[in-house]
Amino acid sequence: MEKLHPILRSMLPMVKGLALALGPDYEVVLHDVSDPDHSVVAIENGHVTGRSVGSPLRDFALYVLKSAEEQDRDYVVNYLTRSKDGKRIRSNTFYLKDDTGEIVGYMCVNYDMTKAEMVKGMVDFLVAVDPSAAYSEFDVDGPQGKFEDLLERNLRVLRGKVGKPLHLCSKQECLEAVKDLDEGGFFLLKGAVETLAQETGKTKYTIYSYIREVRKED
Repeated sequence: MEKLHPILRSMLPMVKGLALALGPDYEVVLHDVSDPDHSVVAIENGHVTGRSVGSPLRDFALYVLKSAEEQDRDYVVNYLTRSKDGKRIRSNTFYLKDDTGEIVGYMCVNYDMTKAEMVKGMVDFLVAVDPSAAYSEFDVDGPQGKFEDLLERNLRVLRGKVGKPLHLCSKQECLEAVKDLDEGGFFLLKGAVETLAQETGKTKYTIYSYIREVRKED
Protein backbone atom coordinates (compact mmCIF):
# COMPACT_ATOMS: atom_id res chain seq x y z
CA MET A 1 0.00 0.00 0.00
CA GLU A 2 2.99 2.32 0.68
CA LYS A 3 4.00 2.11 -3.01
CA LEU A 4 0.50 2.81 -4.27
CA HIS A 5 0.35 5.25 -7.19
CA PRO A 6 -0.83 8.71 -6.07
CA ILE A 7 -3.80 8.54 -8.43
CA LEU A 8 -4.93 5.27 -6.87
CA ARG A 9 -4.32 6.57 -3.38
CA SER A 10 -6.55 9.56 -4.10
CA MET A 11 -9.33 7.18 -5.11
CA LEU A 12 -9.36 5.21 -1.84
CA PRO A 13 -12.04 7.37 -0.16
CA MET A 14 -14.23 6.94 -3.25
CA VAL A 15 -14.40 3.19 -2.76
CA LYS A 16 -16.12 3.38 0.61
CA GLY A 17 -18.12 6.49 -0.28
CA LEU A 18 -19.60 5.00 -3.43
CA ALA A 19 -20.45 1.76 -1.65
CA LEU A 20 -22.29 3.65 1.08
CA ALA A 21 -24.14 5.78 -1.48
CA LEU A 22 -25.15 2.91 -3.77
CA GLY A 23 -25.94 0.22 -1.22
CA PRO A 24 -25.00 -3.38 -0.44
CA ASP A 25 -25.83 -4.76 -3.88
CA TYR A 26 -23.03 -2.69 -5.43
CA GLU A 27 -19.45 -3.88 -5.19
CA VAL A 28 -16.85 -1.14 -5.57
CA VAL A 29 -13.30 -2.24 -6.37
CA LEU A 30 -10.00 -0.41 -6.85
CA HIS A 31 -7.33 -2.27 -8.86
CA ASP A 32 -3.61 -1.60 -9.13
CA VAL A 33 -2.47 -2.99 -12.49
CA SER A 34 1.19 -3.05 -11.45
CA ASP A 35 0.47 -6.32 -9.63
CA PRO A 36 -2.10 -8.23 -11.75
CA ASP A 37 -2.00 -11.32 -9.53
CA HIS A 38 -2.94 -9.28 -6.44
CA SER A 39 -4.50 -6.21 -8.04
CA VAL A 40 -7.35 -5.48 -5.62
CA VAL A 41 -6.10 -2.82 -3.19
CA ALA A 42 -9.49 -1.74 -1.86
CA ILE A 43 -12.95 -3.28 -2.04
CA GLU A 44 -16.38 -2.75 -0.48
CA ASN A 45 -19.28 -5.23 -0.61
CA GLY A 46 -16.98 -7.96 -1.85
CA HIS A 47 -19.76 -10.49 -1.21
CA VAL A 48 -21.16 -9.56 -4.62
CA THR A 49 -18.38 -11.41 -6.45
CA GLY A 50 -16.64 -13.14 -3.57
CA ARG A 51 -13.43 -11.15 -3.89
CA SER A 52 -11.26 -9.43 -1.30
CA VAL A 53 -8.09 -7.33 -1.07
CA GLY A 54 -5.31 -9.18 -2.90
CA SER A 55 -7.58 -10.85 -5.46
CA PRO A 56 -6.27 -10.85 -9.04
CA LEU A 57 -7.39 -8.96 -12.12
CA ARG A 58 -10.18 -10.48 -14.14
CA ASP A 59 -9.69 -11.57 -17.74
CA PHE A 60 -11.41 -8.47 -19.11
CA ALA A 61 -9.09 -6.12 -17.24
CA LEU A 62 -6.06 -8.05 -18.46
CA TYR A 63 -7.39 -7.81 -22.00
CA VAL A 64 -7.74 -4.03 -21.71
CA LEU A 65 -4.10 -3.71 -20.68
CA LYS A 66 -2.98 -5.51 -23.84
CA SER A 67 -5.49 -3.96 -26.27
CA ALA A 68 -4.36 -0.84 -28.12
CA GLU A 69 -7.97 -0.04 -28.98
CA GLU A 70 -9.08 -0.18 -25.33
CA GLN A 71 -6.24 2.10 -24.28
CA ASP A 72 -8.01 4.98 -26.05
CA ARG A 73 -11.14 4.57 -23.94
CA ASP A 74 -11.79 5.98 -20.49
CA TYR A 75 -14.46 3.53 -19.36
CA VAL A 76 -16.75 0.67 -20.29
CA VAL A 77 -20.17 0.67 -18.62
CA ASN A 78 -23.23 -1.54 -18.25
CA TYR A 79 -21.77 -4.78 -19.56
CA LEU A 80 -22.80 -8.18 -18.30
CA THR A 81 -20.54 -10.47 -16.28
CA ARG A 82 -21.18 -13.38 -13.93
CA SER A 83 -19.92 -14.12 -10.44
CA LYS A 84 -18.34 -17.45 -9.55
CA ASP A 85 -21.69 -18.67 -8.21
CA GLY A 86 -23.50 -17.71 -11.41
CA LYS A 87 -25.13 -14.42 -10.42
CA ARG A 88 -25.69 -11.92 -13.24
CA ILE A 89 -23.63 -8.78 -12.62
CA ARG A 90 -23.95 -5.43 -14.40
CA SER A 91 -20.38 -4.19 -14.47
CA ASN A 92 -18.79 -0.80 -14.98
CA THR A 93 -15.04 -0.24 -15.33
CA PHE A 94 -13.37 3.17 -15.25
CA TYR A 95 -9.76 3.43 -16.47
CA LEU A 96 -7.47 5.40 -14.20
CA LYS A 97 -4.60 6.92 -16.20
CA ASP A 98 -1.49 8.90 -15.42
CA ASP A 99 -0.35 12.07 -17.17
CA THR A 100 1.05 10.07 -20.09
CA GLY A 101 -2.27 8.26 -20.69
CA GLU A 102 -1.03 4.94 -19.33
CA ILE A 103 -3.51 2.90 -17.32
CA VAL A 104 -2.38 2.61 -13.70
CA GLY A 105 -5.54 1.14 -12.27
CA TYR A 106 -9.27 0.54 -12.51
CA MET A 107 -12.25 1.62 -10.49
CA CYS A 108 -14.98 -0.97 -10.92
CA VAL A 109 -18.62 -0.81 -9.83
CA ASN A 110 -20.45 -4.14 -10.07
CA TYR A 111 -24.18 -4.43 -9.45
CA ASP A 112 -25.73 -7.71 -8.33
CA MET A 113 -28.91 -7.94 -10.44
CA THR A 114 -30.48 -10.78 -8.44
CA LYS A 115 -33.00 -8.69 -6.48
CA ALA A 116 -33.86 -6.49 -9.44
CA GLU A 117 -34.54 -9.54 -11.59
CA MET A 118 -36.79 -10.99 -8.89
CA VAL A 119 -38.77 -7.73 -8.77
CA LYS A 120 -38.94 -7.62 -12.57
CA GLY A 121 -40.24 -11.17 -12.61
CA MET A 122 -42.96 -10.26 -10.12
CA VAL A 123 -43.94 -7.14 -12.07
CA ASP A 124 -44.01 -9.03 -15.37
CA PHE A 125 -46.33 -11.59 -13.76
CA LEU A 126 -48.62 -8.92 -12.29
CA VAL A 127 -49.04 -7.01 -15.56
CA ALA A 128 -49.21 -10.04 -17.84
CA VAL A 129 -52.38 -10.54 -19.90
CA ASP A 130 -53.38 -13.24 -22.34
CA PRO A 131 -53.69 -11.51 -25.74
CA SER A 132 -55.89 -14.35 -26.95
CA ALA A 133 -58.41 -13.89 -24.15
CA ALA A 134 -61.75 -12.59 -25.41
CA TYR A 135 -61.98 -9.69 -22.98
CA SER A 136 -58.33 -8.87 -22.36
CA GLU A 137 -58.56 -5.38 -23.86
CA PHE A 138 -61.85 -4.16 -22.41
CA ASP A 139 -61.86 -1.03 -20.31
CA VAL A 140 -63.19 -2.02 -16.89
CA ASP A 141 -63.62 1.56 -15.72
CA GLY A 142 -66.61 2.62 -17.78
CA PRO A 143 -68.82 2.13 -20.82
CA GLN A 144 -66.38 3.83 -23.16
CA GLY A 145 -64.55 2.23 -26.07
CA LYS A 146 -64.20 -1.51 -25.67
CA PHE A 147 -66.96 -1.67 -23.06
CA GLU A 148 -69.38 -0.36 -25.66
CA ASP A 149 -68.20 -3.15 -27.94
CA LEU A 150 -69.09 -5.71 -25.30
CA LEU A 151 -72.56 -4.25 -24.73
CA GLU A 152 -73.18 -4.18 -28.46
CA ARG A 153 -71.98 -7.77 -28.82
CA ASN A 154 -74.57 -8.95 -26.29
CA LEU A 155 -77.34 -6.98 -27.99
CA ARG A 156 -76.35 -8.31 -31.40
CA VAL A 157 -76.68 -11.87 -30.13
CA LEU A 158 -80.04 -11.02 -28.58
CA ARG A 159 -81.37 -9.49 -31.83
CA GLY A 160 -80.45 -12.64 -33.68
CA LYS A 161 -82.23 -14.77 -31.10
CA VAL A 162 -85.41 -12.64 -31.06
CA GLY A 163 -85.45 -12.26 -34.82
CA LYS A 164 -86.62 -8.64 -34.93
CA PRO A 165 -85.65 -5.17 -33.66
CA LEU A 166 -85.92 -5.06 -29.89
CA HIS A 167 -88.16 -2.00 -29.85
CA LEU A 168 -90.85 -4.13 -31.55
CA CYS A 169 -90.86 -6.76 -28.82
CA SER A 170 -93.86 -7.36 -26.60
CA LYS A 171 -93.55 -7.13 -22.84
CA GLN A 172 -93.24 -10.90 -22.55
CA GLU A 173 -90.52 -10.96 -25.19
CA CYS A 174 -88.71 -8.16 -23.37
CA LEU A 175 -88.93 -10.08 -20.10
CA GLU A 176 -87.45 -13.17 -21.77
CA ALA A 177 -84.73 -11.03 -23.30
CA VAL A 178 -83.93 -9.42 -19.93
CA LYS A 179 -83.78 -12.87 -18.32
CA ASP A 180 -81.30 -14.12 -20.95
CA LEU A 181 -79.14 -11.03 -20.57
CA ASP A 182 -79.23 -11.20 -16.79
CA GLU A 183 -78.16 -14.84 -16.76
CA GLY A 184 -75.23 -13.92 -19.00
CA GLY A 185 -74.05 -11.15 -16.64
CA PHE A 186 -75.02 -8.33 -19.00
CA PHE A 187 -76.28 -6.08 -16.22
CA LEU A 188 -72.96 -6.29 -14.40
CA LEU A 189 -71.58 -4.02 -17.11
CA LYS A 190 -71.71 -0.31 -16.39
CA GLY A 191 -74.26 1.41 -18.62
CA ALA A 192 -76.03 -1.84 -19.52
CA VAL A 193 -79.49 -0.75 -18.29
CA GLU A 194 -79.34 2.57 -20.14
CA THR A 195 -78.11 0.87 -23.32
CA LEU A 196 -80.93 -1.71 -23.26
CA ALA A 197 -83.51 0.99 -22.50
CA GLN A 198 -82.41 2.92 -25.58
CA GLU A 199 -82.44 -0.24 -27.69
CA THR A 200 -85.95 -1.26 -26.62
CA GLY A 201 -87.48 2.21 -26.53
CA LYS A 202 -88.26 1.81 -22.83
CA THR A 203 -87.22 3.91 -19.86
CA LYS A 204 -84.43 2.67 -17.61
CA TYR A 205 -87.02 2.39 -14.82
CA THR A 206 -89.00 -0.04 -16.93
CA ILE A 207 -85.88 -2.12 -17.52
CA TYR A 208 -85.17 -2.13 -13.77
CA SER A 209 -88.72 -3.36 -13.13
CA TYR A 210 -88.20 -6.14 -15.70
CA ILE A 211 -84.98 -7.17 -13.96
CA ARG A 212 -86.73 -7.32 -10.59
CA GLU A 213 -89.56 -9.34 -12.09
CA VAL A 214 -87.40 -11.99 -13.74
CA ARG A 215 -85.26 -12.32 -10.61
CA LYS A 216 -88.37 -12.89 -8.49
CA GLU A 217 -89.31 -15.77 -10.77
CA ASP A 218 -85.94 -17.38 -10.01
